[in-house]
Amino acid sequence: MDCLAKNYNTRAVSDDGSCAYSTVIFNPEFLSLLPKEVDETSGLFFYGGKLWTHNDSGGEPILYALDTSTFDAAQRVTLSNANNVDWEDVCFDGLTVFVGDFGNNMGARDDLKIYTFSVQGIPDGRDALLTVDTISFEFADQTDFSIRTVHDFDCEAMFATERYLYLFSKGWETGTTRLYRLSKQAGHQVAEVVNWFDSKGLVTGADYNPETGVIAIVGYVNKIWEPFLFVLYDFDEEALTAHGRRLDMPNLMGTQTEGICFIDAYRCYISAETSPAFSTRIFRADLKKWTCKDEKAEEKR
Repeated sequence: MDCLAKNYNTRAVSDDGSCAYSTVIFNPEFLSLLPKEVDETSGLFFYGGKLWTHNDSGGEPILYALDTSTFDAAQRVTLSNANNVDWEDVCFDGLTVFVGDFGNNMGARDDLKIYTFSVQGIPDGRDALLTVDTISFEFADQTDFSIRTVHDFDCEAMFATERYLYLFSKGWETGTTRLYRLSKQAGHQVAEVVNWFDSKGLVTGADYNPETGVIAIVGYVNKIWEPFLFVLYDFDEEALTAHGRRLDMPNLMGTQTEGICFIDAYRCYISAETSPAFSTRIFRADLKKWTCKDEKAEEKR
């Protein structure tokens, strides 16, 4: 049913999982280096005409607003009752900001959290100190909390819909990713697995655009540091299905892509933290051509 698949069939009435795709070499547009203040940028969201980001493990519990012309830090919001154990992603549903303190490189954390606050608490153009609510959670399928480097219970990517929060696992062991779901309510929860796919790499960031139903996922291939981007569209939240494809970025080899967020219907920013090869950088990507808008296919869906 996917009009971007090599074996697209106009007569298909259901998706049987057989879609095949050509390899795509994708080159996002380089925009700027980022200031040293955010040299470990790990998540992104767009609000008030500014690009918001944060550092990961051990950084201050601060969200930084970057000017989208100069990409200098223009505003800082400190979460007063939060700690940055390992902040790995942030997302925004139009009303609420969610900050994911769920990095779990060694597989032993039992204090996974998501901090939440109303976006109305962010003042216009000046620094602020905000009090946040907390969602604490555990993975339903994790029983081993021993310290180890090879496991699939790390998490660095999250997106929000009107109803739920969704988290992608970072598969150090299998190179696959599982999709977990949580409610948006503060308190303790159990994150249940609702789907999975073979990402063939480490998923590090995600965002969802409710206007278009497109999910963008960024990551890199373990050990060879080749970035990739998944574009998933026609997201069906009831069936938890989507069509989509992978875009490889071999020309950015050595880049540790970490954050992604939409800035309009199809364009998004992608951030990369400091790596052995490169300084912290920001890119822009237009994903429109990688989303199927074939009318016949849409009628069948």
